[in-house]
Amino acid sequence: MRQRRRAALRLLLVLTLLAASASCLGGSSDRRVLSILTPWTADAEKDAFQAVLAAFKAETGITVRPSPTRALDRVLRTRVQKGEAPDLAVLANPGALRGYAQQGDLVRLDRFQDRNLGSGLVDLLKSDFGPWYRLGEAGTGAPYAVVLKASVKSLIWYVPQQLGARPPDSWADLVGVGRSIAQRGGTPWCLAMADPPNSGWPGTDWIEDILLHQSGADTYTAWVDGTLKWSSPQVGAAWQAWGETVTAQGAIHGGPLTALLTSYGEGAYPLFTAPPGCYLDHGALVAPDPAAPTRPVPGKDYDFVPFPEFQPTRTPAYEVSGDLVAMFRDSPEAEKFMAFLASPQAQRIWPDRQPESAFSANRSAAMGKAPAGSVARRIGELLTSSATLCFDASDSMPSAMAAAFNHAVLDYLNDPAQLPAILAALDKVQADAYEQPTPSSVCAPS
Repeated sequence: MRQRRRAALRLLLVLTLLAASASCLGGSSDRRVLSILTPWTADAEKDAFQAVLAAFKAETGITVRPSPTRALDRVLRTRVQKGEAPDLAVLANPGALRGYAQQGDLVRLDRFQDRNLGSGLVDLLKSDFGPWYRLGEAGTGAPYAVVLKASVKSLIWYVPQQLGARPPDSWADLVGVGRSIAQRGGTPWCLAMADPPNSGWPGTDWIEDILLHQSGADTYTAWVDGTLKWSSPQVGAAWQAWGETVTAQGAIHGGPLTALLTSYGEGAYPLFTAPPGCYLDHGALVAPDPAAPTRPVPGKDYDFVPFPEFQPTRTPAYEVSGDLVAMFRDSPEAEKFMAFLASPQAQRIWPDRQPESAFSANRSAAMGKAPAGSVARRIGELLTSSATLCFDASDSMPSAMAAAFNHAVLDYLNDPAQLPAILAALDKVQADAYEQPTPSSVCAPS
């Protein structure tokens, strides 16, 4: 009797939702139209995501209507506070995911109205997404997100014809390569810091990567969680290692002022000039100048190596980022959409359209159509390898801390001698930014 009553209530709820949807749509459809807030405003990204939505509609008949905005954090926070949350939203980091989850604004993926769908989705996330499942918990102990696409930030890019046959495979080797380039009269590093209103973040990525590989995932996590001071020996050593790499005379293309003023998206252009304006670049992607007469071919004209280790380790670690899709309003249609996003079918759509810039965290889909040995294939292999994955640190810190970090990097590049004062100032921000330290689970083993 109780099971029949539950089934009847569930059917009544579904019928009520469908009726409300038909009323809102003027009776033109018997399907609910879902809303999703996204950060993708560029045409290529909007088109790729629209292809995902079109595939979902073709399979289910359900429409998902995106609202792109560059001010996603602010817009989403305002809508949630007004009680006008979208059905779904794309979150850029586990910190935001954790905050909304702790406020009770999100729907747990293991608490779907359709229990079978929920349990099937969680099983899929655990089996096919590996450590990304943990990152989708954001330290809450419960699953809240599906990673639509992901990237590896722990990459060093180079031009094979210019650098030689053997790329650097250790930190000492990388430093030696930089010195050798400088001795030949070249400029080792490309660097561009401008990206208003978040200028400085390319430098934070550098420091995060160095700290992770120099001191390990536990130290990295303690720093993100606010329990390790910025003035600690470990964090200070990471800043100094970066400084030794990029602040020496002639180390970066155009010098510090050029790096501070150059847009991040244009930072790798000198890598492809003849002769090269710089020979090495750090980050998830490199973007050749679209106005160049010929388009460089990945794997031939440019390639990457994973960020080198400071000392041999059995299990590598990579700094990663990802777009986390979360549910703010529960419905059968939204549940179907979340399950669809996790499927290999959906996970292949975006990487197949943008194989050089979009990658899946789903082990069954990460390789896509990329041929063996290609740049795209090897990045997909890193994302799904038996490695420790650590989400971008500044993205996972409180917003005030992340903003201060961005600004501090700009100050340091302008005047490296101010490092002690810069770290002391960051300690003060840290003391105020963390109301209550909470384990973030920003790193997840395979």
